[in-house]
Amino acid sequence: ERVYLIRRGAVRLSRVYESGEEITVALLLENSLFGVLSLLTGRRSDRFYHAIAFTRVEMVTAPAASVRAAIEADTTVGLRLLQGLSSRILQTETMIVTLTHRDMSSRLVSFLLVLCRDFGVPDELGITIDLRLS
Repeated sequence: ERVYLIRRGAVRLSRVYESGEEITVALLLENSLFGVLSLLTGRRSDRFYHAIAFTRVEMVTAPAASVRAAIEADTTVGLRLLQGLSSRILQTETMIVTLTHRDMSSRLVSFLLVLCRDFGVPDELGITIDLRLS
């Protein structure tokens, strides 16, 4: 029922399935959106996610109806939303490719490269990924 925009920081979105297993579905950076499914469908979603901050986070939130009205009033709002959704689709596709490697070491290397690209901070020793992941 609400749309969230991460202004600063990093967030992990996860879902808990019927088996009790919690699975990460997205790692989000600054200027990423989530909660847009109800905005697109016009109805409340039955999918519930946990949003967990990896870093200090600053977010903006608005009711889906208000965001929909803003899109109808100003096309640039819709274009920005589309850019954010496109970015999420690309991240999802990258994760699918990463996870389809057959052996564990290849999956781990691919995943670390994605983390370096999206969350890495270069320093004198290399690249630091300052996230708490298990």
